[in-house]
Amino acid sequence: MATDVQSADAQPVIDEEQYYHDAQLGALWTASRTLIPVVAATFGGIYFAYFYLRSLNSNGLWDPHGQTASKILGLSILLLVVAGTSLQLFASRRLRRGFSTDFIVGTATNALLLLIATGLQIWELTRLPFPPAASGYAGVFIAFAPINALCIGLSAYWVFTLMMRAIRSYNFYRPEGGIGVSAHRAAENFRANLDGFGAYGIFFMLLSILSWYLFYVLH
Repeated sequence: MATDVQSADAQPVIDEEQYYHDAQLGALWTASRTLIPVVAATFGGIYFAYFYLRSLNSNGLWDPHGQTASKILGLSILLLVVAGTSLQLFASRRLRRGFSTDFIVGTATNALLLLIATGLQIWELTRLPFPPAASGYAGVFIAFAPINALCIGLSAYWVFTLMMRAIRSYNFYRPEGGIGVSAHRAAENFRANLDGFGAYGIFFMLLSILSWYLFYVLH
């Protein structure tokens, strides 16, 4: 009878390592998804200024001289972002099939494409055909371009860290089929981080398409 009472009062055993592991997975999921509304709010403020000044167009000062940023550079930046993101998504799928080398090569290529896009965006700021306060369009573009370069550069850094983690752990996870399929907790954390970038990458790619249309096509 005493044994039955003790069994009824006994608390379930908690696996602390599994508890903290689940907490890490939740933190990675939340942090990566929280980045999306943060970036959306930042660009949303720029888009609001864009449409407000464009619709107001006081004394025709929105774009009085028809001077806009280079369409060639704008399209080049967009294509680099879209190509890099598409390649990253493909590389992530290959990783989950056990092809770690394909993932490393694809991620390295994506990081390079994003770095080139960042450089082009910064370089474009040095060769604009208008000063910052020349028009409403000029003022909004000057606000947009540095933020866009920063976001692309940070994306490049993010994928670079993923690539380096995959390289460092390549031999460790090889007996289990690679970091993309291993049941190790660190491998699960890595995949959660990768999934976070996948969600953010798709969002930022769509955002880049919208920005390209507004600043280089519609203006």
